Amino acid sequence: MSYNILENKYDNLFEGIYFIQKHYPYYNKSKLEDTYSNMKYSIQMIEKSILEDYYFDIRKIYKMIIFDILIGNSDRHHSNWAIKHKKAIENNMIHVTLDLCPLYDNGSSLCAYEDNNNLDIFFKDKMKFEALVNTKSKSTIGWENERPIRHFELLSKLKENSYLITLPYIENIKNNINEQSIDKLLKEFDNNIINNDMKRLLKMFLLERRKRMLEIYDIID
Repeated sequence: MSYNILENKYDNLFEGIYFIQKHYPYYNKSKLEDTYSNMKYSIQMIEKSILEDYYFDIRKIYKMIIFDILIGNSDRHHSNWAIKHKKAIENNMIHVTLDLCPLYDNGSSLCAYEDNNNLDIFFKDKMKFEALVNTKSKSTIGWENERPIRHFELLSKLKENSYLITLPYIENIKNNINEQSIDKLLKEFDNNIINNDMKRLLKMFLLERRKRMLEIYDIID
């Protein structure tokens, strides 16, 4: 499915696993770790795998991770992101640029596994909602050798170590994610596709995650 985004015959798409296994030949796809160095699948592994051999704007990987934290994506494994090699021919010269592929396979997010017929529990039980938003919300991409890691714990690591890189993306969430924008988006979906209870839960979910992300970055709303 991801290969459908290629724009012309000269373009190529390489999933994350291509870069990781090139740099870590003993990477175990099932365990999500390199069995030789014992390094786990993490932001640091992704950075080393790409930047060792390629010129690439690594900020785009951080942007992807920030987005995953917002939507609660728990499945951004090595084959659920990719980089496009875009080729252009000018004056008989081939010019290659690298860009992050539009994100795909985001299904493990946005309360996707909750029972549509039993959503009332999240409106009545604060502990259940807390588990949904925080306790059970974990990232597949780890930090150094810590994985899985809760999304907001990962965000705290990003703030401490990559503040200037990630701050613009948090500010973008502050400026663009709000009750009005969420309502507008949800209205695009018929109730037969997303019922009213799920729309209510999604709105609560996103607003609460937005709030916590801003708090971690000490941003006043």
